[in-house]
Amino acid sequence: MKRFFFLLIGICLTAGVCVQAEEPVVINAPEMTVDKTSYSFTENGITISVSYGSAYPANHAWNSLGITYFACLANSSITFSADKDMKGLTINGWVRKNFTASCDHGTIDYISDEYDDATGEPVLTISDIDASSVTIQCYNQLRCFSVEVYFTENPGGIQGEVLDTIRFTAVTAEAQDYSDDPDYSSEGHYSYWLMLAPQEGYPQVWLSLYSAVKGDLSGEYSLYDFNVDEYTYVQLSANELDYEYAYDQEFTIAKTNDGYHIEGWIIADNDVQYEFVYDGPITLTGVAEGMDQTEENTSAIKTIREGRLVIIRNGKTYNALGY
Repeated sequence: MKRFFFLLIGICLTAGVCVQAEEPVVINAPEMTVDKTSYSFTENGITISVSYGSAYPANHAWNSLGITYFACLANSSITFSADKDMKGLTINGWVRKNFTASCDHGTIDYISDEYDDATGEPVLTISDIDASSVTIQCYNQLRCFSVEVYFTENPGGIQGEVLDTIRFTAVTAEAQDYSDDPDYSSEGHYSYWLMLAPQEGYPQVWLSLYSAVKGDLSGEYSLYDFNVDEYTYVQLSANELDYEYAYDQEFTIAKTNDGYHIEGWIIADNDVQYEFVYDGPITLTGVAEGMDQTEENTSAIKTIREGRLVIIRNGKTYNALGY
């Protein structure tokens, strides 16, 4: 992923008053942590208010982008207010696929793709605001790396990047069941490793999830819901070293008469988005028979060894299926 960095240049007069050298006024995402709530902050004379959203520093465990941002979540709004009329603004950031938005002043433009998330520098612009505040209603998620506010002229156009996407229909769904293992599971937080594979075998998506109900995988899963972890990955071929970890993911699992309906996506370290859908039963498999389950020293650890995702129990090493 591209990383965007912006410098705010100012001239401080001898009287101690700091003024902008030129437009635009730049507001960088603050180093703060906000989890799914309303919040606001003020920087360089601009107040930003979010009706419902999140904010994470670049190094936060739940920041999948690796760059500091503040977000407006789906079906929420973000308002920019100044002490005088604004002409336009740009947002450098990221939008969820199928992004749509509207504003109460001016003309809005943004990147949107039917299938893919996108980043842009900028990813969204508003021109001809001609008001001291403007509110954007976001119908999908918007993450802001920085904002540029113009008072005398309109901003330039949109420049963006859409992720490559691979889509497949899974025909196989198997879940490694760790719900009885206290090393991985606790009440209301039951661990499963769910593998989805297409007819041709690869790519296989492995989802490391925590269900709320033991034996029932249904639910909505994402980093924001705190029910997935870093062991989600995509296996690209039969070569066990040919895999990529996911740095973002979102999927739903719903019960049906035939088993489950699964639909969602992951974004892997190769900056490819893998979208998947599955309908049918899920085979739940307990810890493999080959894995040593003696009471002595039974603590298990998921880890990476020589580029492979492995489980270590009783000093022995097993693959993701426990073999």
